[in-house]
Amino acid sequence: MAKVCVLLSAYNGEQFIEEQLASLTAQKGVEVEILVRDDGSTDTTRTILERWQQKGALSWYGGENLGWAMSFIHLLCHAPESDYYAFCDHDDIWLPEKLEEAVKMLERMSGDKKLYFSNLNYYKDGKDEGLVKPAVLHYNIRTALVKCITLGCTMVMNRGLQQSISQHPPKSVCAHDFWVYQVALAVGNVCYDPRSFILYRQHAHNQIGQTRSWCEIWRSRLKRLKGLRHQHDREELATQLLECHGTEMDEETRAAVRKVADYRRSLKNRLSLFADRRYTMGRRSNDVWLRLRILFGKL
Repeated sequence: MAKVCVLLSAYNGEQFIEEQLASLTAQKGVEVEILVRDDGSTDTTRTILERWQQKGALSWYGGENLGWAMSFIHLLCHAPESDYYAFCDHDDIWLPEKLEEAVKMLERMSGDKKLYFSNLNYYKDGKDEGLVKPAVLHYNIRTALVKCITLGCTMVMNRGLQQSISQHPPKSVCAHDFWVYQVALAVGNVCYDPRSFILYRQHAHNQIGQTRSWCEIWRSRLKRLKGLRHQHDREELATQLLECHGTEMDEETRAAVRKVADYRRSLKNRLSLFADRRYTMGRRSNDVWLRLRILFGKL
């Protein structure tokens, strides 16, 4: 039976975390080990984790508030040996077959660095609101450099990918799932499961996943063009991707990553990236936004 280490980052999760932990312990078809990092909670989350640890259901440790992205990277780099690794939010609900089905698909894949991700169902006010279909179902390194189409809570990776990432950890990332997704496409293999085995909880404190109107999306985008927040996330990820994993990439992949990492070095580079339609977010309106960011030097 395959062993899966579930990596859960918690922050002020007292309202939902026990329901999530119960769904983890109910996983079937695999051996589950749960490792939790508390990211500086100020509520009773640590008390809850200690109680579950005393029952032998999990292991946990605390630390300073790193933010959700780097907290997950910290977990991945300090995880015990396992066959597979899965990211887990503190407030979702996993269906019993989630890990078993992921492992089945991973075992059918070739290569030594493998990543699985799946669809999901939104879950709000105790109600399953249905399947979410990603805007882009085709994926390659160029699309991954400009858009992440997966959420970390659906990811399961093999030990080869976990080792590669933990041996060359990033200094800082905007999102752990964006980083893992890029690394997997740059140096390994990725598979997508259109089925869902997770209820992705929607509430006021979600870090991501909130549904917004078209006007709200564009208002936020234009505000970010003028502000300082998230100006160079993709450029910085590409730069770190080269630094951490450049020697593992083939020549074509390395060139694709460098095109984003170096796009601000000259006007020629910027215009080359602007004109390259292989770098796409999947929808025309999103690609308009992408190319605005390239022109303004805020990718």
